[in-house]
Amino acid sequence: MDPRALLVRAVERAGRAAPPPVTAPEVAAALRRVMRCESNRAPARLVLACALAKAHRPELDATEPYTEIRSGRSFSGRRYDEEYVADLLSAHRLPLNPTTAFLTPTLRNANKPLRSATVFEGRPRQVYQDAAFVLESLEAGTANAEDVLAQALAELFALRDEREAALGAALAAGGGAGTLSTEDVLTLLEQHLRSKRASRLPVLVVAALYRTLGALSDEQALTLGAHNAADARTGTLGDIEVEVLAAPGRPATVYEVKARPVTLGDVQHAARKVAAAPAPPENYLFVTTHPIEREVTDYARTLHDRTGVEFAVLDALSFARHLLHFFHRHRLTFLNAYQELLLAEPDSAVRPELKTAWLALHRSAES
Repeated sequence: MDPRALLVRAVERAGRAAPPPVTAPEVAAALRRVMRCESNRAPARLVLACALAKAHRPELDATEPYTEIRSGRSFSGRRYDEEYVADLLSAHRLPLNPTTAFLTPTLRNANKPLRSATVFEGRPRQVYQDAAFVLESLEAGTANAEDVLAQALAELFALRDEREAALGAALAAGGGAGTLSTEDVLTLLEQHLRSKRASRLPVLVVAALYRTLGALSDEQALTLGAHNAADARTGTLGDIEVEVLAAPGRPATVYEVKARPVTLGDVQHAARKVAAAPAPPENYLFVTTHPIEREVTDYARTLHDRTGVEFAVLDALSFARHLLHFFHRHRLTFLNAYQELLLAEPDSAVRPELKTAWLALHRSAES
């Protein structure tokens, strides 16, 4: 049966009130841990791709998703992942990473069968061992590939629905009358930016500022790129490109946002990108949530004479504080823009708990 038809059947089985469990309870438990591991979603895509390959071609070895193994039973797990699992993810809003599992550091360069006894480098290590155990079970005959697909999807559907229900409940709780001052708004931002795994949030702060204030300066921020996509792959110069409305096609300002200290190497790399760009920007600004070294700002200042482009390193909250006080009447418009951008981000870029945490902070501040 065609892989897409197998997935359609698995989706139908997963949508039933009681989808059939995998044969052995220990396999079902391991599979559930993999599908619900919040801190690492790559093993879930790994299991889906390998189980699909096994269901499609039973002669394949589910533990050998690398053609480099050359055992006669190995296969390209990445092909199954990118050609079939990716479409499934998009069609059903599955809570998985948007990129293939086989480009993650732990799985990218592997060229041996996946075994549960392996000491994997990825974290948490247990989720990789659980994933390998499920694949071993397919080969041992203690689990059936189509059953694993159906059960895995049932877990993902349940996780998706739980996340959406929690977010809906937080939104329904609402806020107050919208009387927050500029400093109240900044306090909210500061609390949210201190959250764990918040590296995407400063990008959203800058994007929300331009969504709110861009029209006043006759500039607009272009569409945000993927959270983890390299600039070279997306064809952009930084995280956010701002263009003048009257002269589209050339970025007036480029922002590169860091949830870590900006280094000399960061600025030097940006200067090389700008030098190679067919249409260099007028400004290249780093925005960081960490302290800024004087050596870095001094070096950035020297680049204007050499490149014709203004380089600078800004503190994220100070940047927002100045603009929001300067445009005080637009502070709540900014607050709403930030929330809209935040909630629109895929879960792989902004974890669901960060979204619900923001809504709770916002509600508490206005109550």
